[in-house]
Amino acid sequence: MLRTICCALMLAAALFVHPAAALAQTDISAEITFWNSVKDSRNPAEIIAYLDKYPNGTFASLAKIRLESLKPKTPAPPAEQWAAIGFAARGAWGAVWQKATRDEAEARALTLCVNNGGRDCKVSSTTKCGAMSFYTARLRRTRYWGAYTAEGATLGQAIDAASARCRNEGRSPSDCNIRASFCADGSHKG
Repeated sequence: MLRTICCALMLAAALFVHPAAALAQTDISAEITFWNSVKDSRNPAEIIAYLDKYPNGTFASLAKIRLESLKPKTPAPPAEQWAAIGFAARGAWGAVWQKATRDEAEARALTLCVNNGGRDCKVSSTTKCGAMSFYTARLRRTRYWGAYTAEGATLGQAIDAASARCRNEGRSPSDCNIRASFCADGSHKG
């Protein structure tokens, strides 16, 4: 009798265990089929649908990695660019832009100024826009020259600031003219 009871219990247990195993096998098969249908997708919504259905699924960690790789890449901020102008009071000048460093921009601008006949060239540098206003005038028997630089967020602001500086500080405000204007990023050329 004990033997019959044990056999009956084993048979009952087998009947209960096998449907669960078959059901688990069906769930795994469905998950694998779902994953295979979305794993190479370029549509983040499909990967999200897999994660919604199987948040702790076999492929959940791979799905999260795939989803991260599909996020739009934010472009790296543009590298800072430098511009400089080398200038002398008597009008010689040289300007450069789109240089990687301040030192590079200033050295090149100074060389251009000297090569253009400048003596005692000064250098002004910026990562924005710059301008140089220049005047030459004869007052009584003496000739005067002057060069004034300024920077601004836009080319127009730099030009206005250089003009204002020449008019305010120069000996002949009515003779001030813009001689050079530029932006560090080269946008003044467009």
